[in-house]
Amino acid sequence: MTNKPKTYGAGDMHDLASLAESDMNWMCTAISHIRREVMKLNKLAESGKEVSQYHFSEMVTHLEMYEYLAEERHRNHAKEAKAYEAEWEAAKQKASA
Repeated sequence: MTNKPKTYGAGDMHDLASLAESDMNWMCTAISHIRREVMKLNKLAESGKEVSQYHFSEMVTHLEMYEYLAEERHRNHAKEAKAYEAEWEAAKQKASA
């Protein structure tokens, strides 16, 4: 039995790149949302209207949600990167043996 290295096709690479694209789209959406909310608070403050904790509570909830999503996606990508790195190192060792 021979240890044939795994091969990956364009479809596999497309899946990987599409996942990264989707994750970055989520992050762009989150940042845009928080930016809009901060700008609203800034306008309220500039106009002399009272800004209370209520104005921040929803934004804090969204920030916590976005942070959770970012951490989960980061963990997933880091796990995948380690798995591919281990596979790559094993392939290099086999090639040099």
